[in-house]
Amino acid sequence: MVVKKRKLATEAGGSDERPKYLPGKHPKNQEKTPHVDYNAPLNPKSELFLDDWHIPKFNRFISFTLDVLIDKYKDIFKDFIKLPSRKFHPQYYYKIQQPMSINEIKSRDYEYEDGPSNFLLDVELLTKNCQAYNEYDSLIVKNSMQVVMLIEFEVLKAKNLKRNYLINSEVKAKLLHYLNKLVDATEKKINQALLGASSPKNLDDKVKLSEPFMELVDKDELPEYYEIVHSPMALSIVKQNLEIGQYSKIYDFIIDMLLVFQNAHIFNDPSALIYKDATTLTNYFNYLIQKEFFPELQDLNERGEINLEFDKFEFENYLAIGGGGPAAAGALAISALDNDIEPESNREDLIDQADYDFNHFEGLGNGYNRSLLTEDYLLNPNNFKKLIAKPETVQSEVKNERSTTSDIEKTNSLESEHLKIPKYNVIKSMQKEMQSLSEQHTMEYKPYKLIQQIYIFSSKNLYSQATKPLLGSRPSCNQNWVEYIFNGNELSQNENAFSFMLQPMQTFLTLQSHLTSSLKDTETLLTINKEPVKSRTSNVNSNLSQPQQQENDVIGNDTKQDIENLTIGGGNNNDIVGNDNDKRNNITEIFDIRLSEGLNHLMFRCEDKISHETEFMNFWINVLP
Repeated sequence: MVVKKRKLATEAGGSDERPKYLPGKHPKNQEKTPHVDYNAPLNPKSELFLDDWHIPKFNRFISFTLDVLIDKYKDIFKDFIKLPSRKFHPQYYYKIQQPMSINEIKSRDYEYEDGPSNFLLDVELLTKNCQAYNEYDSLIVKNSMQVVMLIEFEVLKAKNLKRNYLINSEVKAKLLHYLNKLVDATEKKINQALLGASSPKNLDDKVKLSEPFMELVDKDELPEYYEIVHSPMALSIVKQNLEIGQYSKIYDFIIDMLLVFQNAHIFNDPSALIYKDATTLTNYFNYLIQKEFFPELQDLNERGEINLEFDKFEFENYLAIGGGGPAAAGALAISALDNDIEPESNREDLIDQADYDFNHFEGLGNGYNRSLLTEDYLLNPNNFKKLIAKPETVQSEVKNERSTTSDIEKTNSLESEHLKIPKYNVIKSMQKEMQSLSEQHTMEYKPYKLIQQIYIFSSKNLYSQATKPLLGSRPSCNQNWVEYIFNGNELSQNENAFSFMLQPMQTFLTLQSHLTSSLKDTETLLTINKEPVKSRTSNVNSNLSQPQQQENDVIGNDTKQDIENLTIGGGNNNDIVGNDNDKRNNITEIFDIRLSEGLNHLMFRCEDKISHETEFMNFWINVLP
């Protein structure tokens, strides 16, 4: 038998390029294992631990998410799917007090009050145990850190679904602004933003902390970097992707930004300077997003300066599937239900799957295994009357079954949400308007020259009918007389908005305008809620010179009464109302007004045709229902 000589790498003309990081466990030589704190999060400043959040059907979301991540990142997750073998690693169970694996996480119930935070602590226990048992600078420890990172990224997207808006041109401009702000940040600027007045003095204000993170790591200089980091990212790539529209939603951008600094944490030692800079930039980026970007976005949306939209299909899946929609796992589950499974051949499986959460009582809290929550009630008391009319039996068609389940989930989900009251920022709006302030908004006193008086009073005919109803008719509920007199020489054009309130059924009014110029030289307009109103008469003087019959036909009985009965407020000769000589020597127009219940806007406009000078009077009249 001829023994073949083994071919060495050097003889084959290749170089001896063995990877620096080898797979498998690398136990520490220390006799005493470092203590693992189960209740302490790795990053207490993370919004996942600071905020109080909830994802419907959280157990199902966890199962789908972990399955998809395992399928996508097999090389990273393979060492953490199951617990270490007791046969090959018996010492592991002597050193690690609380072993944890992905299968253990999937088998646990997290649908209770502190379930989300305990789930995150269980996930972080994967890398805590791994770091306690293995050498820190080993591939399995680096992979454990990436496992935790990828899971938390998916939870981050699901948690913030309701503000994971689509990126349009306005949102993109804001994101680029804060990205450039992060890129240009120095140690002094960051500390001033995070610590305020308590920030240390004499900090560097020249060197930008983001410079090492702008470009990808050179493969020739650090080839082992790409043995560890499976998703390299740099700030320049993030900026380019944002500018060309690679990101469709806000948290796609946020996660890539966090990925840049998380990769630095994974590859470098905690004592390294670049590790500390990555931590500082992470905290500063979270500050910019949570304290400045989202509040500014919400404020602009409430003022109508920006339009915020989110993926409606994704949000519907969030309500129907219960949190699976935002993550890739939920999308995979929906596609499997919609496209890959045939309803006729798998109808029973789909029915069981749709009815599972409503018939599975063992997993619900009963007061003994854990406390009762609102999610434990199959039918919310407020929705019982609405849902009792729906058929409880399973429909023959899968679409009907899925729609019924979706409706119930939507109702319960929407009920559990707290009503968010928009807080309109009046100060910002006033500051913006003050920049473009015109002369008509100044407080300088400017009396009226064209408008001498505006007189608003109750309609005479309707008032007479209310006080003296016809035989057999019911009198009006409101028999009050109202009148308002606005003298132009006592008012200012820069304060030309007046408001008053009327009782119910006071919807018919008469407005008389007295001008200082002839109607031939002036042009008037009265609008009610932006609709023009025609005047009943043009010139009182010309109407008074007509015969009695013509006066009744042209002006009308009500106009005659208005002219003859203008004796209200007598005693003051300066008022147009109450002085017959002033009444006949001034130009008058009469308008019949019919108001609607609620707020009405009246605007009287007068323009001099010769000088083109214009005067306004605005009236806001609120008629009670």
